[in-house]
Amino acid sequence: MKPNIRLSVNARSVRATFLALLAPLLLVACTGTTEPQPSARLGVVNAGGAELRVVTPGAAALPLAVSGAVDLEVLPGGSRLLIAFADHIELRDASLGGLVTLPTPAGVTPCYVRLRASPARDRVAALSDCGQGAAQQLVVYRSDGSLAFVATLPPPSPTRSDLSRFAVTGGQAVWLARPATGGGSELIRADENGVQVVTNPPLNANVSDLAMRGGSLYAATDSGVREVSLQDGSLSQTVALATVANRLYGSDRLLGAWLSGAGSQALTIWDGTRSGAAFFTSDLRDLSFAPDGNAYALTSSTLTRLDTVTGLNQSGWQSSEVGSGLNDARAVTWLTGP
Repeated sequence: MKPNIRLSVNARSVRATFLALLAPLLLVACTGTTEPQPSARLGVVNAGGAELRVVTPGAAALPLAVSGAVDLEVLPGGSRLLIAFADHIELRDASLGGLVTLPTPAGVTPCYVRLRASPARDRVAALSDCGQGAAQQLVVYRSDGSLAFVATLPPPSPTRSDLSRFAVTGGQAVWLARPATGGGSELIRADENGVQVVTNPPLNANVSDLAMRGGSLYAATDSGVREVSLQDGSLSQTVALATVANRLYGSDRLLGAWLSGAGSQALTIWDGTRSGAAFFTSDLRDLSFAPDGNAYALTSSTLTRLDTVTGLNQSGWQSSEVGSGLNDARAVTWLTGP
């Protein structure tokens, strides 16, 4: 009998051990998710453009004094980034070293106000807008920092050229939306072959922002977030995301939408099927979707990590503040590398 008893106890022990080892796998199989790990680093434009920071969650920030920084975008792999200043563009590594100042292209008057990257980050476009009716220019770079093309846009509406917003598609074209003379919005497409005003006559809708989610282009309009046809610039009749927003933030699979100027509003994150209110704020400066499954929401003084995996699957965004000491922060992007 004793040998049988020992075999029975051992069998139960083996079975318990097997189930304990299997439990995490069963959880992954049921939810389709695993717990994401924090990004190693984040690049931030701080102090109204007078400082660049590398933020590593749980560690002291690495600040660098600069002058006139306006935006930044990470390049493929996360080890390098482009930084836009009012009068030039810089290429740096993930520690903010290895500085290369990119030459201003011939015929461009540098008054840079914004950067945008394609979903694959193989193209980054900088918008130069000197205001006062001057022609806007798009300067588009490849991922190695070389110049892809320059596009000079038709003269903007005499008022509010600062409302121009743009996105870089996976096909290496740049789409720009801005108010049209007489009302509504016009969409402009620029690529290596030239510039085209796609919407003629202008759209009746007021388009306040554009962003890519994967291979699809979306517009924030006064009737919700709608998909834009990459063939003729028409807007889908169905609202892709019912949230009324005037700021959009895209990635290869996610889209963030937020309404500025209306008090504390929800940052809504959408994966094409599911959406949820991830973060409430009256002062969203920027949003970066990192490849680890986290989103990083930047306000003037805070940088908040949001778990998009658990948020969209379980409505639990597990928000946590990372970094400290921010003051008039302007832009954020994810980084990797030492």
